[in-house]
Order: sequence, then C-alpha cells, then structure tokens
Amino acid sequence: MNLTLRHQIFLGYLVMVLFTLIVGTYAIWGLNELNQITADIIFSDLKIGEKMIKLNDCALAQDLYEKRFLTLQHADEENLFWSRSREFKTLLSEIGSAESSLKASLDNLGALHDNYIQQVSKEISLVKSGRRGEAEEMSSGSLKPGLDKILQQIRDIDLKIKAQQNKHISKAGSLGEKALMIMIVLSGGAFVFGILFATLLTSHLTTAINGLKAATHSIRSGNFDNLPEIKGADELADLAISFKEMSARLKELEVTNLDANPLTKLPGNLAIEKELLTRLNDTEKFSFCLVDLDNFKAFNDRYGYARGSDIIKWLGEVLARIRKDYGAPHDFLGHIGGDDFVIICSPDVVPAICNKIIEEFDKGIVEFYDPEDLKKGFIVSVDRNDNPAIFGIMTVSIAVVNTDRTLIREPKEVALKVTELKQYAKTFAKSLYIMDRRRSR
Repeated sequence: MNLTLRHQIFLGYLVMVLFTLIVGTYAIWGLNELNQITADIIFSDLKIGEKMIKLNDCALAQDLYEKRFLTLQHADEENLFWSRSREFKTLLSEIGSAESSLKASLDNLGALHDNYIQQVSKEISLVKSGRRGEAEEMSSGSLKPGLDKILQQIRDIDLKIKAQQNKHISKAGSLGEKALMIMIVLSGGAFVFGILFATLLTSHLTTAINGLKAATHSIRSGNFDNLPEIKGADELADLAISFKEMSARLKELEVTNLDANPLTKLPGNLAIEKELLTRLNDTEKFSFCLVDLDNFKAFNDRYGYARGSDIIKWLGEVLARIRKDYGAPHDFLGHIGGDDFVIICSPDVVPAICNKIIEEFDKGIVEFYDPEDLKKGFIVSVDRNDNPAIFGIMTVSIAVVNTDRTLIREPKEVALKVTELKQYAKTFAKSLYIMDRRRSR
C-alpha cells in the first residue's frame, strides 16, 4: 500500500507519540520507585539512626549519673539515672515497632540493659546501706563490662541500619541503570523515524537519569557534597532535591555521630576544623569567635560539676539562640569542650553577636549562684596551686580573629591568634570581647 507524504508524516508522528507514551510511562514508574526508596531512607532508616544515637547517649548518660551518684550520693543523680533508663526503654520500644527485622538484636540489647539496671540497683542499695567500698568495686568491676556490651550492641545494630541504607541506595542505583538502558532502546526506535521531538525528549531524560545515577553512586561512596544539578520543576527535579536533602542529612548525622558534644549536642573539634578548612579553602572572609568563661573552675570547685554542667548547657542554648537571631543561616556554632565555644560568622555581625552574648550572660549567670555569694560579689575557692583564693562572679571573654584583617592559611594559625587574644581578654575583670585589629601585610 502506497502512502502519501502526509500519511507517512502522520504515521511517523503516531509512532513518535507511541514511543513518547511508552517512555513517559516507564519514566514515571521508575521515578516513583526511586522516590519511594528515597522516602524509605529519609523517613525510616535515618529516623532509626537518630534514635540509635539517642540510645547511645542514654547509655553514656546512665554511666555518668551512676558514677556521680557513687561519688556525690545525691538523690538527683539517682533520679536522673532512672529517667535516662526509662528513656532508653522507650527508644528501644519505638525502634522495635518501626523495624521488625532488628527484633532479635533489640531483644538482646534489652536483655543486656536489664542486666545492667539490676547491677546498678544493687550498687545503689550498697551505697544507701553504707557499703560504699563494695559499691565502688562493683562500679569498676562488673558494671563496666555490662556497659561495654550495651555500647557494642548499639554499634552492631547501627551497622545493620547503615547496611540497610546501603542496600536501599544500591537498589536505587540498579533501578537507575535499568531505566537508563530501557530509555536508550526506546529512544533508538524513535530516532529510526527521525523525529526531532523524540530526540529532545530522550536527551532530557537521559541526562536526568545519568545525573541521578551519578548522585546515587556519589552518596554510596560517601561523597555528600558534589551531587549533580538537575534543573526544572518536574519529578526529576523533585527527586534531585530529595537526594540533596538525604545527602545533607546523612552528612549531618555522620558528623554528629563522630564528635558531637554529649552535653550541648553541638558539633565538636572535628566539625570545627572541617568548617575552618572549608572556609579557608573558599577564601571566604569570616570571623572566628572563641567564647570562654572566666572563673568557671572556681565555680565548679565551689558548687560541684553538676551545676557547672548546667551552666555549660545553658550557655550552649544562649549561643544557639543568638546565632540564629543575629547571624546568618550558614553561620557555625561549635563546642570545643568544657567552657570553650566557637562561633564562625561574617565580620559584619560580630559586634552585635558579641555584645548580645555579654548582655545575656551577665544577666543570666547570677541565677546560678547562691544568694549569699551573689550578695558578697565573690566566692571563696582554691586556685590552681590549691591555695585559698577569692574569685569574682563569673564573666565571659570572647576572642575574635577576622580573616579580612589577618592572613590565615591553616586552622592552627587561627588557634594561636585566638589563644593569645583570649589570654589578654582574661586580664580584665569583666565580660568583654577582644578583636584582633592588626592587619597582616
């Protein structure tokens, strides 16, 4: 049968539409599958991973409060221990209800925790009955292996969760590869009929799927920063956004799990050094602010470490609120340890942030002192040579190094300069911030 040019063109368009419908249908199906896998990772695996971190924190906190009770014999420490124990069991139940495949491991963890609780109960009974020596032997003897087993079991479960995440990511990669191959075959058939529209559609989809494939391999290899850019407002762009959100969350959890401070939950030394390196490599102008407390050791010696920890936690919350209110979203807040905090921000907002920190600190620190000490304006404690000395009400010193004034090449240079400024700031008997105003040539 002879076909006119019109019929041939119509038939060509008909075949193009057929291929387009097939391509579109398969692409949507594949994208929905990838979206589902991504949702499983973000809303299931990562949430369980967060709860495992909390489980680990609870176990370490119980050990801390057990040691404090043994030392101080305060009812508050015992109450905090049992509160963390209940939180541990609640988290264990929530994880078990969300992930049935971990039942055996979670049951074993629960049994280890129950045995640990029984041992601690015996230790508490010994302390209350005046048999502190036996309690100390139990604390340094049978309790430590029990806690180590709990922490090891938590790590084992966490590894299983990460393996499950990798399995989901591998599945997404396999699905992306399969979708790519089928798309190439379908697009090749469309090219036979010389349809330009089919070529453009194939180019768009092939580029997008290659990008998703590269993103999958990038995340699976642990590279969370260099994901391909997929522009647009369709499902492919939504999926790319989901990949970026998942990548950002995985990176955040990785850093948090490594060195987050257990008291303030703020990033620790590794995260601080990485943030410094990133900003120095980007040649970004920024200010490094070291926040340090004066007379904090004397306060600890006078009132005890529990009240000192309350100050550290309160200061972390104050700094987080001020950074949010006066800084930018990309500004950084970290906790080196003890009473040392770090804020990395734009030089423009340093005066506002530092003045607000001083104002909030001076107004709030008085709440932590006993009325009689506050009335005197000082406390009596011992200096570093164990000699009695008088220490004023705690103040805050902030040392600031600006890279728009000082040439900085590596993080240790920042540490040296900010330490020098901090020592100078501590010579003043009041809260203040000191900024390095010298310019490097």
